[in-house]
Amino acid sequence: MNDIQQPAMVDDLLQSNRYDPLPESVELIQTHASWVFLAGDYVYKIKKPVDFGFLDFSTLAKRYFYCQEELRLNRRLGGDYYLKVENVVKRDGGYFFGGDGTVVDYAVVMRRLPETFLMRRLLAEDQLQESQLDELVDLLDIFYEQAKVYKDGRFGSREKVRFDVEENFSQTKCFVNDTIMARDYQRIIDFSRDFLQDRHKLFVHRVKEGAVREGHGDLHMEHVCLPPGAPLVYDCIEFNQRFRRLDVVNDLAFLAMDLEENNRFDYAAYFINRCRKQLGSLFEPELLFFYKCYRAYVRGKVLSFLSADPALDAEAGNQARVRAARYFRLATIYASKPPEGIILLAGISGSGKSYLARAMSALWGLKWLRSDVVRKELCGVAGQNAAAPFGEGIYNREKTRETYKVLAEQTAAAVASGESVIVDASSLKTVDRELIYKVAKSHGVPIRLVVCRAPWPVLERNLRQRAAAGVDASDADIEIVKRQRFEAPTLGEVADISWLEIDTSQDLVEQLYQFVGSLPG
Repeated sequence: MNDIQQPAMVDDLLQSNRYDPLPESVELIQTHASWVFLAGDYVYKIKKPVDFGFLDFSTLAKRYFYCQEELRLNRRLGGDYYLKVENVVKRDGGYFFGGDGTVVDYAVVMRRLPETFLMRRLLAEDQLQESQLDELVDLLDIFYEQAKVYKDGRFGSREKVRFDVEENFSQTKCFVNDTIMARDYQRIIDFSRDFLQDRHKLFVHRVKEGAVREGHGDLHMEHVCLPPGAPLVYDCIEFNQRFRRLDVVNDLAFLAMDLEENNRFDYAAYFINRCRKQLGSLFEPELLFFYKCYRAYVRGKVLSFLSADPALDAEAGNQARVRAARYFRLATIYASKPPEGIILLAGISGSGKSYLARAMSALWGLKWLRSDVVRKELCGVAGQNAAAPFGEGIYNREKTRETYKVLAEQTAAAVASGESVIVDASSLKTVDRELIYKVAKSHGVPIRLVVCRAPWPVLERNLRQRAAAGVDASDADIEIVKRQRFEAPTLGEVADISWLEIDTSQDLVEQLYQFVGSLPG
């Protein structure tokens, strides 16, 4: 097919009478490599005659081959939603799907997925359930168990992975101080190269033990549908063996990264923990941050390329640039050494301490101690509402002192056993913070005071949402918060500890990026 025929074919296939059964309307979605026609209950996908090096659909024979590959490979996880490969023909009257005529192209035909259950939509509408993730992991477990294994080193070896990683760095050098900061670029390079150098035996072991398999290659939320009891994963990489024959952790890391990019570090942790339990030795936690960093970096690279596309208008180019920068910041988080010792998250109620603590705990596996929980357990009202006027009831000064004493004891026990700890407490008074500082000093571990602050409208919103949910351990309301005062760190505190102030009106990725930027290199 030549360049003149392409527009005519696309225009013709936007007509309903080209389809059987007849749809009410036809919608076209274009990607860099395909025309996708949404026609009623069916989807028709035609590959564009393009050659990007890593993807070559330049001839009719190649497009036919890769259509057949797409059908074969996606039936593994997409079941009977993938129906057939249909001829695109030209005859009197124009271009049609099937029937008599000259074959000019091919289309993969599939049933349209139930959009209500698309994973990204479920997450956006806060409808995603842990049980759905359980079903997804069960499906993936069977998939990887049945997948072809590659033990000869052609795929997934350290040398092959290094090639992909270094290719990313060379291709993004021109975007340094545009979509990626120079210091982040270097941090990610150092992390990736050090990991590949230091874990050589691990990569050898993974290949030898059969962890490199015929996977999906593009496992993120856009390609997951979760109808009750029947999860589906579709649109795998059919065009390049190198991208889908990979370590199982490389495949799974993409979905974990995608959840975290959407600020759902809790769901990502749940998904990964379930994979660890279900897949056993096929899942290797030590590889997770390396491959999440790699996946985030690739997304940043692709969006950087898009931002520089002269065909895009200024607004679209800027949007791509912003998104690329976000993925690179996420990759920087993964490339940063996890915090050690004690993190004391402080600030008035509703300032986002627990939101940030939950993400830190989920991301790095840190122990999370929360003063609201400790206080209620101490007073025998765990799980109950114990609201009282400011400074009264279980919130009087005596109970507060007892709470911080117990909190310090629990922190000491945790660090003594070698754990890193998040202490989530308002810590309004210097004297209360000093109890935690003493624990760090006596055990010789670093401590970081992270003061969470947010504009008043954000505080009000947080408090109202928390009250409406009715499941939080904190009883503080707007009237209580109006009377709270945070004592600024003294000169002595600043001299003895590491102190960071975070604007929690930002989303979690931005907060964590700011936090890791304060850590030692």
